[in-house]
Amino acid sequence: MRIVLVINDYCLTPILSNTDNEIKVTIGIGHNFDEILDVVSGALSNEQINHLHRLWADDSFPRNFQRIGDELIITSRE
Repeated sequence: MRIVLVINDYCLTPILSNTDNEIKVTIGIGHNFDEILDVVSGALSNEQINHLHRLWADDSFPRNFQRIGDELIITSRE
């Protein structure tokens, strides 16, 4: 399962998209992790939330950053 954190310049409220092969959380520039938790709690496992938090805040976690238009896409390195 691929987990993706997307920061969108125009996102007003965090959005969770959960498909069979990808979990994507889209947030705006000013959002914090508590707001992300409000959206994903009950929908994701603790392990998935932990992975999302590492994408969000762990500078030692190997991540890929890709800017596409108004979005910064953060994924873990394979």
